[in-house]
Amino acid sequence: MRLVYTLILMVMLTAPDTTAQTAPIWSVLPQLPGDKGWAGMYAGVSHDALLAMGGANFPEKYPWEGGQKKWYNDIYVLEKGKKWIKANEKLALPAGYGVSVSYQNQVILIGGSNENGHLDQVRAVEWTGARILERTLPSLPFPLANMGGMMLGNVIVIFGGNSSSTEPALKKCLGLDMQNLTAGWFELEAWPGPERIFPVSSMYQNQGYMFGGETVALNSKGEKFRSILLDGYRLSLQKQSDIWSSTWEILAPMPRGMSAGGNLLPVLHNDRFLLWGGVDAVTAQFKAPAKHPGIIKSMLYYFPETDTWEYIGEQ
Repeated sequence: MRLVYTLILMVMLTAPDTTAQTAPIWSVLPQLPGDKGWAGMYAGVSHDALLAMGGANFPEKYPWEGGQKKWYNDIYVLEKGKKWIKANEKLALPAGYGVSVSYQNQVILIGGSNENGHLDQVRAVEWTGARILERTLPSLPFPLANMGGMMLGNVIVIFGGNSSSTEPALKKCLGLDMQNLTAGWFELEAWPGPERIFPVSSMYQNQGYMFGGETVALNSKGEKFRSILLDGYRLSLQKQSDIWSSTWEILAPMPRGMSAGGNLLPVLHNDRFLLWGGVDAVTAQFKAPAKHPGIIKSMLYYFPETDTWEYIGEQ
């Protein structure tokens, strides 16, 4: 897969009928510095500035050419109307492939991985307008990367992922109440479906949504293959006697599966999610990385009010 090093912003065409098939228009933001992109970057907004942090790439050769992966701890800042700058400060550790959420002008970096393995670290990063501040938050109960996650009210929720690159996907859901950090991370009931890595997720009217991802399955000969998932779930949180609990609702299956797509999914027209990118069941089966066709181009809308899907073409 190609590394994308130009960040993009979505705006919608105005249409009298907002239920009509309307493809998004993509406007290019200033290009990140450097001649290579980074996979698995953390990103979020702090004091109206976009932060892009960490990530990994293969600086010398592609992996199928024997190249070695490298993780980074650089922090890039984009303020409105300006170009990217590289902050003087760096992340405490080189890392990528975790979850990042924006909360009260901080970007919370959760888990991830680097050359030493998967991480349990959780840190808050803030841009003051002149420099980066970083502080430590309660660590995860175990190392975790390649998961999904979101911010529901004051609670960070993460789900799926794995604890190392050689371990299977997990069926775990964890929460952290930002108003009660001393309590640390707690476990929530998981969704009624298979374990997974690389799901996509979003929020709508204070409920969470999780779609797709992938797990390892066996074919009729007992051979392992990448199973790209089609299922989706709606998550609600409840608090009673200072104890958080979760409820999951099964949604209509996806028209096509998606793993490692754009995340968090944006809400457009205040009524639909846009799903783009990632890997589907066809592209996941390519055995020779050098011949991989790249990121899928077909785009979908999901309408949470009606639990329906719409294909909007390819871009």
